[in-house]
Amino acid sequence: MAADLIYDIRELPDSSQASQGQRYRAHLYHVARLAIWTSNVYLTIRGLAVLLGPQQWQTWMMFLVEAIFIHLSRKDQNLVIAAFRVNREGRRRRLRLQGNEALPRVDVLLPCCGEDVNVIMATVRAACAMDYPSSCFRVLVLDDGGSATLKEAVSQVQTEWSHVSYHSRGRQSGMVFAKSGNLNYALTELQRRSPPEFCAVLDADSVPTPDFLRATLPHLLQCDEAALISTRQYFSNLPTGDPLSQTRSHFYTCQNAALDMLGRAIDAGSGAVFRRSAVVHVGLYPTFSFSEDWQLSQILHGMGWRTFQVQEPLQFGLIPDSLTGHCAQRSRWNIGHAQQMPAMLSPEYKHYPTSLRWSIALNGLGIIAGEILCFLGFLAVPLLFVSGDLVPTNYPSLARTQIVMSAFQVLMMWMFEYLQASQNNFQSAPFAHLENKWLAGSTILAVLKFYLVSARPKGSSFVTGSVLNSWNRRASSAWKKMQVDLWKNGVWYNICLLSATIWTVLTAIRPILSGIGDISPTELLTSIAFPPLLHVCYLTLAVNWVPVAYVFNPPRYPVDEAAVSEKSEKAAPHPHEAAKDEISSDVKWPMVEKVGKEILQLGTRLEIQEQPKL
Repeated sequence: MAADLIYDIRELPDSSQASQGQRYRAHLYHVARLAIWTSNVYLTIRGLAVLLGPQQWQTWMMFLVEAIFIHLSRKDQNLVIAAFRVNREGRRRRLRLQGNEALPRVDVLLPCCGEDVNVIMATVRAACAMDYPSSCFRVLVLDDGGSATLKEAVSQVQTEWSHVSYHSRGRQSGMVFAKSGNLNYALTELQRRSPPEFCAVLDADSVPTPDFLRATLPHLLQCDEAALISTRQYFSNLPTGDPLSQTRSHFYTCQNAALDMLGRAIDAGSGAVFRRSAVVHVGLYPTFSFSEDWQLSQILHGMGWRTFQVQEPLQFGLIPDSLTGHCAQRSRWNIGHAQQMPAMLSPEYKHYPTSLRWSIALNGLGIIAGEILCFLGFLAVPLLFVSGDLVPTNYPSLARTQIVMSAFQVLMMWMFEYLQASQNNFQSAPFAHLENKWLAGSTILAVLKFYLVSARPKGSSFVTGSVLNSWNRRASSAWKKMQVDLWKNGVWYNICLLSATIWTVLTAIRPILSGIGDISPTELLTSIAFPPLLHVCYLTLAVNWVPVAYVFNPPRYPVDEAAVSEKSEKAAPHPHEAAKDEISSDVKWPMVEKVGKEILQLGTRLEIQEQPKL
């Protein structure tokens, strides 16, 4: 019998933003196809011209740099095409599970390890107070920190909510498979006698809204092939403008939304709800990586299960409120992706199908390769500006064809990126798939240190909570904090790259501005004014300016400590309806214009529209 005949599931109207985004889907699909076709033709012509021309290093370097950034844009273009062919509406319905009788049983798993007790208890109280019959769900606090204080705090709220309980494997300090081992402990040991049908996972600092379960369960109940549904993560301490792109808006609204239409959405960790039998069937959470949520999604896909994502604001977490915390978080994720390759090539995981093992290994290789390619692509820009001719001119007609096609190809990339940003109402900027690529060098170094020095977590560097990753916001002085950001977090490299790029650009155009020498339009367009070079130069400046602006003009993070530390508060501290309405409204983040003007003004801050305060 169909699930919707057993359970009372109702559909809510779409938000205005979702309705507006649907208008762009058909246009975006056709532009994506045209962009791919144009880039294929262009790369063929460019490759032929490079082979037939003088074999110079600069022409080959320019060609490879162009291919790198075209390849990096292809992921979004292919996703748009695939998703549109499957679902032209491009939306996931907003559903609500009604009633209080005969609802499925759910265990809410809350893994933690050393986070602030007040932060954890804010999540515990909100989870216990969710709008769902207390007889149908339990809240299991899974403490790998072995905190007696946390245990006592949980016991105190049991007088109000008897369906919450404290459990611990003992003090693990992030070891013993970290979060994945903690979750597997619950799925095996704690649920052995009374396994629920579904489980939800909340990070220690992710406060759920009252309708969290009623909004997520219907998508699993209506599709027997669905194993997991992920929810977009929203944050209550987001600074104005989100300078580090910590909301990951592009991932949620563009990439994962397209994967959702294909039934292959990626689990973003906190806020996931899964069918317990499916996760047990595939061997529980994988323990070979720090990115266990990402790998679980891949394993489920390889085993024939579908995964979804909802965009509604159903949880509110905390982002790392320092550059050190942000860099540590990103390094942990990328080290997790790097772990996919050796794990899948080892005999320990031969129980996975061969095709699945190769898929996971290649996925990890592709992610790390993307970081390496960005690092090399940005580094090549200063060299290209002082290298002379970038386009072979031994065949004039072929040279003119390359110039025209290059301009058209760049134009199509920009058109696609702006349409994609318009689709989600500019919540993310054009070329947002490159956000945080200024960390590429640090990521490569972190992966090398992890494997060559010590493949073990160090201190709190791999603890999931944001509080322990934010220590340098309490540094003794602003100068000390800046030193940490410049050297430990590698921002000195971004400053050097920016300086080298700007210096080479000025050096290259100075003779033209001063009237020295006679240069023809063709010579200009095949060297410093070559459209792809100007395009990549802009990306280099825009991406690498982000951490520099952060260090010299740090944002102010809202402080929620008063709200989350009210131990006497019985009601769950969750965002009120007005805050959720603001998130759903039309909010624009014109980050391209912001970055460009900041570069031209050398640090003068641009006033932009303030983000919604949660």
